[in-house]
Amino acid sequence: MSTASSRALALSLGANLGIALAKFTVAAFTRSASMLTEAVHSTADCGNQMLLFVGMKQSQKPPTAQHPLGRGQAAFVASFLVALLLFTVGGIYSLVEGVHKVLHPVQPHHLGWAVGLLVFAIGLEALSMAGALRAAKEERGRRSLWRYMRESSATELVVVLAEDAAALLGLVIALVAVLLAWATGNAIWDGVGSVLIGLLLIAVALFVGREVTSLLLNEAPPLALRAKLRAFVSQDPQVEQVLNLIAVVIGSDRLMVSLQVQFKNQPSGDALVDAINALEQRMRAAFPHIQHLFVEPDRKAQA
Repeated sequence: MSTASSRALALSLGANLGIALAKFTVAAFTRSASMLTEAVHSTADCGNQMLLFVGMKQSQKPPTAQHPLGRGQAAFVASFLVALLLFTVGGIYSLVEGVHKVLHPVQPHHLGWAVGLLVFAIGLEALSMAGALRAAKEERGRRSLWRYMRESSATELVVVLAEDAAALLGLVIALVAVLLAWATGNAIWDGVGSVLIGLLLIAVALFVGREVTSLLLNEAPPLALRAKLRAFVSQDPQVEQVLNLIAVVIGSDRLMVSLQVQFKNQPSGDALVDAINALEQRMRAAFPHIQHLFVEPDRKAQA
């Protein structure tokens, strides 16, 4: 579990816990549907961060006879559960609650408290988002945020970033809905805000679920990294040709790589073993994310 990821999760959990308690208090006081759905959203986020902590902890366990490749994908499973919770507890609940309030509007009151809390919550969520962006900065490099979230195997950071982005946008939607209900005296705006927040959470949940499902189905690392691996092996002084390369993401920033390599003629079997061991040692030094490396010497089939 990286320090940066742990810090980002802890910051997000602390922010969401405080915001959730405040939102429930103000929702009960104002009877605002948008505020209630935002409170449920923040509560779901707290549970999500705790799930991610458990998944990250499980993923750090060493390989065993029962799990010879380790448990790196435990973080992926936790992230998938987070997507399910975000879809059901956050998205579906907000959507149903919003539709109910649109069909049966209830005029909220004391909306000044709701506005004040939402502005405060936006500030806290912005701090949480900034922390997650800092944690992802080194791995992200010059890639756009969207591309990073599509390609990264650090699902705990991807989920936190997605949740924080959804929370920020959801808070802005809730603030606009409350202000419209307050200015017009029409309670339907409050329900409309809840519906929009629900649709937003469902969209984010589908995105996270799709990306994590791909990783659970043994996704390959980005093409650029696979090209670097192949080029590195090809440049080895004892390698004649790379016949095949298979790389699979087996955890957050963890790879399993299988190589089929035609080596140059070696004077003996021991010399071939030494060439294989030297190649493995150089690859592990150059690509520390490789957790399991298998090199099979072979020759190109004759036509």
